[in-house]
Amino acid sequence: MTRLAVLSVLFAALVPLAGAAQDTQAAYEAIYDDILLADSEATVQSCHAMVGTLATDSTQQAREDAFTALAIGWGRVQATYILGGYDMDAMDYPLLIDMFHNGKEDLHASLERAIKSDSSPQKALYKNAYRSITALDDILFSGPWSQRRQALAQEISGSLCKRFETVHQGYLDHRDDFLANPNEALGLLMNAQIQSLYKTRDWRISEVAGLTKKTLGQMHPESRQYRWGKASWPAIGTILDTHWRLLATETAPNLSSIAEARDAGAGLASVQDMLGEAIEAYKAVPEDKAFAPREAVPIINALQRAQNAYYNSLALLVGVTLGLVDADGD
Repeated sequence: MTRLAVLSVLFAALVPLAGAAQDTQAAYEAIYDDILLADSEATVQSCHAMVGTLATDSTQQAREDAFTALAIGWGRVQATYILGGYDMDAMDYPLLIDMFHNGKEDLHASLERAIKSDSSPQKALYKNAYRSITALDDILFSGPWSQRRQALAQEISGSLCKRFETVHQGYLDHRDDFLANPNEALGLLMNAQIQSLYKTRDWRISEVAGLTKKTLGQMHPESRQYRWGKASWPAIGTILDTHWRLLATETAPNLSSIAEARDAGAGLASVQDMLGEAIEAYKAVPEDKAFAPREAVPIINALQRAQNAYYNSLALLVGVTLGLVDADGD
């Protein structure tokens, strides 16, 4: 796998503005409570709903709906994930939950062996990778439904729920840390946004549509975040929507309130315009044209401009340094 740039959580000294900090306290509280905490809690609930679906004699449609809801919840959490900035162990949680763009093992082949195995689900799924949301997508949708697949899916779902509960508890535990240091919190949030924009543009869309240097001219549907089911495109929409909730003026108090308080309105408007373009382009794609190159290009271009606007305008104006390091994984 090509080593891709992801963002480090490194911050330059931010110029503290006492009055602005007071004015933006409500924004930091709203971001934490209404986005970070609320989204992590909703993902726990979606996971338990998935477990409930698997406990019944469910239909294929019911399983698809439950998994898509879970993938959407996880997409929201991924888009703003900053817990690793407060807990070193939490830096690895996304890698334990999601194998997208991480690892070289042929996960599908390994799970096929687990399906054919006589071992208990707990023993057959002995690796973290086999208990990921990526593995759940495979077990649910890569072949005919069976009692064995149901048992494995139940084991994976139960493990995932514990992971999501750990993430939510982590956010509960670190609320005071987030609010105590607004400059650090702002750096974490903005670095997370840039990282998410990059991965959504290049990994989740461009590679699938055949629009990267590596894949140019050849679509790769197997590179979707959720290869086997139908959750990949809805998850992208959720990620974009989460960026909008965090940044849009109409959903304030949020990052827009903080940017305005730091006299960064011009940079804010640039990012909002480009992100808005990406969202409108995404919404315009018919269901049967998801990931088609012609339809993907406007989204990719708008996301590139949004990322550039973050770097060249917004981050500079609010005083956050965005740093790049080489790393694998999501």
